[in-house]
Amino acid sequence: MKKAEILAPAGGEAQLTAAVRSGADAVYLGQKAFNARMGADNFDDLAAVVSFCHARGVRVYVTFNTLWKQSETGDAVRALRKVADSGADAILAADMGTVFLARKCCPGLPLHASTQMTVTSAAGVRLMRDMGFSRCVLAREMSREEIREAARVEGIETEVFVHGALCMSLSGQCFLSSVLGGRSGNRGRCAQPCRLDFTSGGREYVLSLKDLSLVDKIAELEAMGVDSLKIEGRLKRPEYVSAAVTACRMARDGEKPDMDTLQKVFSRSGFTQGYYTAQRNASMFGIRVKEDEEKSREVLGAIRDNYRREYPRLPLDAVFATYPGEKARLTFACGDQTVSVQGPVPERAENRELDEENVRAVLEKLGGTAFYLRSSALRAAPSLWLSASDIGAMRREAAGMMSEALGRVAPHPFTPCAIPCGGKKASPVLRRVFLASREQLTDETAAFADLVYLPLSQISPDIIDHWPGKIHGRIDRVLFGAEEENERKVLREKCLLELKGVSVSSPAGISLAKDEGLEMYGECTLGIMNGCALQQYASLGLTGCDLTFECALDEMKQIPPLISLGCAVYAHLPLMTFRSCPLRGKEGCGKCTGGGEVLDRYGLSFPVSCHQRRYSVMLNPQPLYMGDKAGLIPEGISHSFYFTLESAEECASVLRRFRSGRPWEGPFTRALYLRPVR
Repeated sequence: MKKAEILAPAGGEAQLTAAVRSGADAVYLGQKAFNARMGADNFDDLAAVVSFCHARGVRVYVTFNTLWKQSETGDAVRALRKVADSGADAILAADMGTVFLARKCCPGLPLHASTQMTVTSAAGVRLMRDMGFSRCVLAREMSREEIREAARVEGIETEVFVHGALCMSLSGQCFLSSVLGGRSGNRGRCAQPCRLDFTSGGREYVLSLKDLSLVDKIAELEAMGVDSLKIEGRLKRPEYVSAAVTACRMARDGEKPDMDTLQKVFSRSGFTQGYYTAQRNASMFGIRVKEDEEKSREVLGAIRDNYRREYPRLPLDAVFATYPGEKARLTFACGDQTVSVQGPVPERAENRELDEENVRAVLEKLGGTAFYLRSSALRAAPSLWLSASDIGAMRREAAGMMSEALGRVAPHPFTPCAIPCGGKKASPVLRRVFLASREQLTDETAAFADLVYLPLSQISPDIIDHWPGKIHGRIDRVLFGAEEENERKVLREKCLLELKGVSVSSPAGISLAKDEGLEMYGECTLGIMNGCALQQYASLGLTGCDLTFECALDEMKQIPPLISLGCAVYAHLPLMTFRSCPLRGKEGCGKCTGGGEVLDRYGLSFPVSCHQRRYSVMLNPQPLYMGDKAGLIPEGISHSFYFTLESAEECASVLRRFRSGRPWEGPFTRALYLRPVR
């Protein structure tokens, strides 16, 4: 069975050295822009980093895993070119615009789908494969069986987080930092407000999870066919990186890892496996306390010894040849690289001639390099002698040449491509109403709307007949494992009712809708803020989409209308999407009525909406409202209304207020429309 790759984080030079010298097979790291950890040191000279790693047999994956604005298109192209020129082994993408540019400009550069793409099921993995990704990073919230099913998808590798911090929200679906403070986690600038003291039902810190650790499940994951074991932590210190890599390497090699040291170097009062074991309960939550920090100081010094020296990972096969009157020759082979050096002419042996044993003893002394001697052969005429110092000098020269050869940068060809800049004529401004349930739908609401989107399970023949031509479906935003097939069955049932189209908001949803040949419209949580992303979504079959509410109105004006565009003009915005619900008490979901609230440290209440006990969403208590500023919305951009907890009368009231252009009464927000997000 092929060993799974150990993939380590490298937030800066010190972390990179710790990862490589501790035995990581690959590292992931970012440039100074377009990466999801802008607070890390990151790297300017990617080519030097790749050369350093390749010389030691370590692969390099560059994170390009943030959303970017239309005005940043030129910068994105230049940053992508730097990745291609560096000869990196792959790029991690989160923005569909990055996917478009990478496929067009440098198709030889392998693409990995970032966890920011929110791939939670096999359907999402299949979509990534069909788009040309060579690897998909699975959502951290997936269970053992869900990972197993996703890993069975042929033609694409899977990568699974095995150690490190857990975000409370599904990656790519968190807007808490941007809506509350203007710093977007989807653009690499998360302020981590979730680690503050939010409370619910007498419990504290209900948005802070313990760190994940599946180190003891590595053999199990390998048996499933998982290709890469990922360690989170580009903002962590080098000792953390070294301890995590060492523990993973030992577990993979069948040794017993030092979990005590691993927990001491960093934890939030212990680790959790709640998602993996499908035991999503209150024991998953935790914070970093003073005792954790004290324990960390105890082990830092000892851990540094792990990476003071090079890790010998590269096997060398050596041939040493000596013949009378000719200079000795040493040849090293490593993989597909071969180097040779010459030494002195051998002397005639007086007491002891060269033999396999004494030559190998000198060639084995590769300490301080990334090499170890796997095999050696002596091809020598009898009665010849060469000193150990001469052979050692040849060994050092050959090892240096091999490092140089392995570290030689091989850029990926890069051809600048045409940037989508045109577009069709401005579409008519439509009014789309997205509802959480059929109980919210009235004749007044339907009369106002051009299109009404209902959850698939809520659509019936009488609804379609009563409002002909207006009813479209909503594919659920979050689908884990078996939920994907359940949604597929429901979708096929509704297609029999001659359902014309659906809204989609995840890779799994797009995959399901494509399979059924349905018209697709993208919801505002797809995270679209540039024309290249629009072009990529259009190639997947979307006929229109809402831009993300993290996109300012002035920025929307710059985006070419390659497909029909819209934006949310009313919504209690989804701040976080949970699979481990913050409302869950020790008794689980048993007494929950399907909703509740989370309070911040100032007592502000954030409503939490439950979705059939499969996942829940924390909503912004202040609604987004643009009724009195509708004139600011760029020409040709349609208006979308997202209703969640509102009653039927409240939905109708909002629409009446919007139609008349009246201001909102009470607290409300303009989201990021008037203050560009960082």
